[in-house]
Amino acid sequence: MMMKTVLITGSIALVVGLSGTLLTLFGPKTVEAEYLKFAVMMLLFVVILIGSYWFVMVPTGRNGRRENPTGTEAEGGTREP
Repeated sequence: MMMKTVLITGSIALVVGLSGTLLTLFGPKTVEAEYLKFAVMMLLFVVILIGSYWFVMVPTGRNGRRENPTGTEAEGGTREP
């Protein structure tokens, strides 16, 4: 699940960022182009926010919880074998 999140968010961010960069370098110098660049960068910002929220809040693992690699529960006790 984590890899899927990274792939989706990363690919959207890459496309939006690349289009904003190309528009900045080679786009026309009009007010409409500036508004379009602003909209593209706001879209990139929203994708980063949603991706980070998704990465942190969406549970992973087979049982619907994030796996705890240390072998202890969140309360500090140990898991049963």
